[in-house]
Amino acid sequence: MDSDGQSSSLRKRVAVAYFLLYGSIASLAGYLNLYLNRAGYSEGTIGTIGALMAVSGLVATPLWGWLSDRQGDRRLPLIVGAIGSALCLIGLLKAPYPFILVAAVAFSFFNSPLIAILDAFTLERLGNDKRDYGPLRAWGSAGFIALMLWFGLTLKGQSSPSSLVPALATFVALRIAMGVLCVSFPTNGKPRPEARVGRGDLTDWLTDRDWQVFLLISFLSMATNAAFFAFFPLYLSRAGVSDNWQGYFWVIAVVAETAFMAWVSGPLMTRMGLKGLLLLSVLGRAIRFALYTLSLPFGILALCQVLHSLTFGAAHTASVAWVSLRSRPESRAFSQSLFSGVLAGAAMAVGAQWGGWMIEQFGMNHLFAVASAVNLVTLFVGWRWLKEPLDR
Repeated sequence: MDSDGQSSSLRKRVAVAYFLLYGSIASLAGYLNLYLNRAGYSEGTIGTIGALMAVSGLVATPLWGWLSDRQGDRRLPLIVGAIGSALCLIGLLKAPYPFILVAAVAFSFFNSPLIAILDAFTLERLGNDKRDYGPLRAWGSAGFIALMLWFGLTLKGQSSPSSLVPALATFVALRIAMGVLCVSFPTNGKPRPEARVGRGDLTDWLTDRDWQVFLLISFLSMATNAAFFAFFPLYLSRAGVSDNWQGYFWVIAVVAETAFMAWVSGPLMTRMGLKGLLLLSVLGRAIRFALYTLSLPFGILALCQVLHSLTFGAAHTASVAWVSLRSRPESRAFSQSLFSGVLAGAAMAVGAQWGGWMIEQFGMNHLFAVASAVNLVTLFVGWRWLKEPLDR
């Protein structure tokens, strides 16, 4: 990052930003779809809401990334996105159907770019010290853990949507705090209105075989993981796991993820390379989803959460580093946004809609069985055709 005292101060603020961002995500991951289900929405409708949010992200994330690169400013998108998503979540919880679909699109427009823009800001400031990304990003995992522990201590009901309102109200508070914090961030560069930001990267995506293989692997695996994120709270609820214990389940998962990103991801990346780390994450997803097809006792079900270190920790670390290495220096925020917005957004839309349809037609076990099989095929494709990326 910058030098001496400025570098230390900025690292601390970035760490807090990750803490607030992922702490707020704990509310969404653990309780938003469960709230909607208890409010009377079916799995298919919840899948449609999730798909619309993902489609909104297809447009919003690269748009914010392009504007960020063009203006040389990472700060403004972080401020607007954090506060805008806080306000729109209130509408998402209060709006009746079909207006909830409009609220979902508006929420996603502000929410979707935040991870990509913060990652781009952090990786740019780190320069050649990209191994330090994992420990900084681990503060996000720590925020997720802290909030899930808090929810585990405070959420007791298991029948009404109102019992989940405190968890979702926490999202609003944390996002506003994040927006205020980001006011202190540097803008990260100078405006480049004449620059053809992103045009070369789009060409690479469409014509470069290495990009194509990486994007195919990422899409297939992300789509299955999107279905998992959308419906795992419902899976736990149907398995008899109470609201507060759901929080503890997520804590186990994110403790494993945090340990992996803080202490294992850097050395493992050096030893295995980005290809090896990415394929390890795909294998982890195949194993994890296969286990969910079984009737697991409570203790084993909780232990399966340790695989989150691979299914998210390894996948996210390898993906953002791969995109950063392969992108043009003048448009890295756009590339990160394009990846997390267009590719991940499309994968989330497909995964959420497909997941809801699978559950309604065939049941939860079939969803996880197919998801595991897709990841095994993806693992073979990556082993056979994916190449290690070279830094530009």
